[in-house]
Amino acid sequence: MKTNNSFVNLSSYLGRLRLKGSDALDLLDRLSTNRLTDLVNPGMGMGSVLTTNKGRIIDFLGVHLEEDGLLLVTSGAATEKIEEWIEFYTIMEDVETVDISDETFHFRILGNTIPGLSNGLVKLAKFHASKEEICGTECVVIRSQMLGEPCLDVIGPALSAKIVSRELETSGIHTELSLDEYERIRVESGYPAFGSELTEDFNPLEAGLIEHISFNKGCYIGQEVVARLNTYEKVQRKLVKLVWNGTIKGKDLSKEGRTAGVITSALDGVGLGFVRNAYAKLGTILSCGSISVTVTEILAE
Repeated sequence: MKTNNSFVNLSSYLGRLRLKGSDALDLLDRLSTNRLTDLVNPGMGMGSVLTTNKGRIIDFLGVHLEEDGLLLVTSGAATEKIEEWIEFYTIMEDVETVDISDETFHFRILGNTIPGLSNGLVKLAKFHASKEEICGTECVVIRSQMLGEPCLDVIGPALSAKIVSRELETSGIHTELSLDEYERIRVESGYPAFGSELTEDFNPLEAGLIEHISFNKGCYIGQEVVARLNTYEKVQRKLVKLVWNGTIKGKDLSKEGRTAGVITSALDGVGLGFVRNAYAKLGTILSCGSISVTVTEILAE
């Protein structure tokens, strides 16, 4: 699928929360896997995972430091749950959580630059952000990544969504992808999604999110479990990319009659799933009913 000069409207697919208050960064650091206290200057950002006390995935967050608090990018279907989770653990802390999803748009540009904006966007580190003006609208532009290539997320006021969309189309980013097209890009790139790979059925190590975990930070919910899994190499499954011919029925994967794993995302001939370590090898052929399924990429260490 051609993706150059393309963008997709993720305004409903992803959610956006603002955390305000003097304790916002410290509280979120105690709730998620990455060392968020390393965010010291506005514009800096990183990925982090909210986990249960059993070390299972609640959601993956993009955490971005702003001058007056934090901007969190969540999975759209998880936003309310995350807001409730943060509020549940807010006791005496000075923290206010505000859902700004309906007030903002969120476009993802599959490319390295936005014509007419500063060349500094090319140099942005992953998850870092820059304030930019697009057609008179102040937006936050965040470095992201899909298909192994850099891309840019643009967040701004919902009332300006059409204006910014037209500006992108006339400036050379001329193709707006549908969410179905984006879903295929997501699966082909091995990008986990909420409700499929990002669920409480799996832990962040299985899901290939180790780069978003700090093993030398203070305590967070689920830390003991995640640390033990890593230290003693107890991770039993790995996220993999799968291909097949034919129509898949069901999700269970097997090898010579033995349980091998489960398919979590399935499109026409390609999907993602978790398989036991013994089968997480390139070229391994598994079965889903009568269909042969081949492991083509290992997405977790």
